[in-house]
Amino acid sequence: MSQKPQCQNKEQLSQLSTKELVEIILAQQEIIEGLYQEIEKLKISRDLDSKVSSKPPSSDLLKKPEKKTDSPEKEGTRKNRKPGG
Repeated sequence: MSQKPQCQNKEQLSQLSTKELVEIILAQQEIIEGLYQEIEKLKISRDLDSKVSSKPPSSDLLKKPEKKTDSPEKEGTRKNRKPGG
């Protein structure tokens, strides 16, 4: 996928033969298919981290940890207590 598509304007394209236009379209389809495959690989690898794969934690991207939600019973007892000893 190291091919870089040639930028051509409308005037240049209108001067090409049908055969040349078909070749350009086929080359573009090949590039697009390769990009779709790369996107799918990236989607899969994005969802993998050390918790759901065998990757070491050091390879994880920095993500904010999800806050643990306490059950309503625990929250209520904390609110009712007075601070201090």
